[in-house]
Amino acid sequence: MPIPKRYYDELQQKRKEEYRQAERDRSRDLFRTGVLCVVWCVAGLVVFAFAFHTTDPVFAEVFRWGAYIVTYGGIFATLARAYLRGERRGDW
Repeated sequence: MPIPKRYYDELQQKRKEEYRQAERDRSRDLFRTGVLCVVWCVAGLVVFAFAFHTTDPVFAEVFRWGAYIVTYGGIFATLARAYLRGERRGDW
């Protein structure tokens, strides 16, 4: 038995609204993830700048490797959390 036109239209309108909200949530999360990746990159550059401004070679190496850890570790953690949030939402 076919669905009456009125119910079909209501169902279609409800699904359109749910889709719009899901796309909004996904877009916001991806934008937030991108901004956080840039923030981690800048934080790593700040730590790396200390390597250039120190006169002790040992501290320079510590700052250099610290910058790598901050940058790549932060970006990796941000992307991993974004992937898990997308999995929970059902984006992919």
